Formats: sequence, C-alpha cells, structure tokens
Amino acid sequence: MNFLMGKRYWEFITSDEKEPLLLENPTQQQIQTNKTWHEKARKVLYWFSVCRNPSLGSRPRQGGCKVAGL
Repeated sequence: MNFLMGKRYWEFITSDEKEPLLLENPTQQQIQTNKTWHEKARKVLYWFSVCRNPSLGSRPRQGGCKVAGL
C-alpha cells in the first residue's frame, strides 16, 4: 500500500482515478491521456500480481513489496 501511495497510484485502488473517456473523434491529447491511464493501470495490476500471487513462489512480503525497475 505504501508503495502505491508513494508512486501516486493509490487512486487506482480507491477508484478515484477514473478512466478517461474517448469521444467519437478524439484529439491526440485525449488519445495520449487515455493511453497513459491504461499504462498506469497495467502497472498497478502487475505490482499486485507480483506482490500477492502465491503461485509466483512466495507468500506476500511483510512491509510491502519491492518491484525491481519500477
């Protein structure tokens, strides 16, 4: 949790960070904003899978999870 808060991704967990909607004819800025949102959402899902998935060979770590390279 502290890791996500420190990276300013906690809003994805609380649903405060909403997916930007794309209109019928989106501008380049709207497309980029949507793409960036999806990239951040994928990072959050990856961090959860690495830190909490028992099939990856270890139990959840105490004090949070350190993800290399992120």
